[in-house]
Amino acid sequence: MELTTLLIILIIFVIFFSISFMIHDIKYRVSYYMILALLFLASLNIYLSVIYYIQLRNTTGVQGQLGPKGPKGVQGSSGKCSFSEKCGITDARTKIINIANKMYNIDTKCLDEPTLANCNNDQDVLDQARPINTQVNMLEQIAYSTTMSEKDFISKLNVCMQDSNSCMDPTDF
Repeated sequence: MELTTLLIILIIFVIFFSISFMIHDIKYRVSYYMILALLFLASLNIYLSVIYYIQLRNTTGVQGQLGPKGPKGVQGSSGKCSFSEKCGITDARTKIINIANKMYNIDTKCLDEPTLANCNNDQDVLDQARPINTQVNMLEQIAYSTTMSEKDFISKLNVCMQDSNSCMDPTDF
């Protein structure tokens, strides 16, 4: 117990003891001392509980014996990057643009960089390629950080390219 804590308890004790001199009836004074004793015990209990909790919360206990070995678990799905050195799909942008090219019949150059020059000076094709390019950019970011296998990613990619509203947010993928 620190010195400041001890001084605070001593000051509180002196204050309560001086209050007891104001009580003249002996029965009330005894009741007052009993209430103070219970209050002191309760506050000491709370104080010690908090102090020991703070001391023991980061202390590890005694190591117990190793339990029995359990059954072998289910084998995980293959192709997840959590066990490989490199995550993501390799050359994802090209794969995404090729799938978009097959679906929308728009030149890959126009899908990759939608400008009037790349879209053969056709404004309608350019207007169609811009939202697809935005979708391609979002899907590319997902592809480089995904833990999906390439096969799963491509199947999900086909769904997203057909209905872009189902994959408007990277968390939906």
